[in-house]
Amino acid sequence: MRRRHHKPFNQNSKILAGLFVIFFGSVFLAQQSGVAIPDGLLSWKSILIAAGIVSLVRHRFKAFMGYAMIAVGSAFLLDDYYPQWIDAKMVLPVLVIAFGVGMLGKALNLFGSKKKRSREHVMFDEDIDITGDDFIEATTLFGGVKKNVTSQNFRGADISTTFGGTEINLSKADIQQPITINTRTAFGGVTIIVPSNWQVHSEVSAVFGAVEDQRGIMDSAQVDENKVVTLEGSCVFGGVEIKSYV
Repeated sequence: MRRRHHKPFNQNSKILAGLFVIFFGSVFLAQQSGVAIPDGLLSWKSILIAAGIVSLVRHRFKAFMGYAMIAVGSAFLLDDYYPQWIDAKMVLPVLVIAFGVGMLGKALNLFGSKKKRSREHVMFDEDIDITGDDFIEATTLFGGVKKNVTSQNFRGADISTTFGGTEINLSKADIQQPITINTRTAFGGVTIIVPSNWQVHSEVSAVFGAVEDQRGIMDSAQVDENKVVTLEGSCVFGGVEIKSYV
């Protein structure tokens, strides 16, 4: 019997994210009650480190962005306490260079090839939230959202992903007119799965991020001119992937 090995990692990352939210909420409550809290514990640097840890757990410790978030948060946090150790002004340039190296390595397959998961494992997961809604609004913060769409008159989506991952599976959906999917991604990833004969046009503004169409090249005769998806929005330190399985 086939089981999906990624589920425990997704569940663990959600549990970890929940624990971090409870922790930071408790610390904030203590601070509001007059308890002395160490400087930096509730800063964006600590939250960035926590988000990086969650990202690593979710992606089996193979997510470059998770390590980048931990590195940036730690560098700025250390700079607060030991300014002579790290020059905070150098962190962003180094991060940009590292991001470029990661993109180059992926493009040239310098880090080894990944085994492709079989289509049966990823095409349409019946255990994941199934919706027949014609329009989807999804907000992800320190976690993951996955939706399987079955609407035969799908009209689009509005997706906001911050420090997390969102997957919208349209393999069993249909559209009756051109649609727009608006996606705003920051320190996270979005995967949109569409039937292979649909056209997808990207107008996403990417800043230290990337929009990748991972579908194979199809014969023009197989492409349905009436099935058009336009991606709009922004991607900052993240990624948007378009895939097809059917």
